[in-house]
Amino acid sequence: MNSGMVSPPEVRGRMTITDQGDALHLAGAIDEAAALHELPQRARDGHLVLDLAAVTFINSLGVRDWIRMQASAQKAGLAVELRRVAEPLVHQLNMIIATRGNATVTSFYAPYQCDSCGREESLLIDAIAHADRLIRLDPPPMTCPECQSQMAFNDFPERYFSFLTM
Repeated sequence: MNSGMVSPPEVRGRMTITDQGDALHLAGAIDEAAALHELPQRARDGHLVLDLAAVTFINSLGVRDWIRMQASAQKAGLAVELRRVAEPLVHQLNMIIATRGNATVTSFYAPYQCDSCGREESLLIDAIAHADRLIRLDPPPMTCPECQSQMAFNDFPERYFSFLTM
């Protein structure tokens, strides 16, 4: 990866990959055109860091390629870090154990709702800072960006956080 510089996005079907210095930023849909198998070759210093905040969709062929990418990275001895994992990928990490590989999730998005104003939003959780709570399946408190009230976690913690505890 290119240190400190952002390169132009690389388009692969309905997904783009942008080298953002210390991480590869994936955006759009992960499907059969994504060519994820090439990502481990772009690792730097034994680390492959993927920023997944802008992933909107993953289909079954994308899941297959994701699993192959994880296996390739593991075989190459790479440490894989998943940052800002979008909800569609969190669901896959929960349903299909092989999608996790040996990756470390450092942050991810989770659904919250505000009972005061009705706002629903996917909010970023720092998995390192909140590790003690998450291991107990206790969602961290979040403040509504609109009305500043306490938001409620909008899923079943034992289901949504299972990718962190298995």
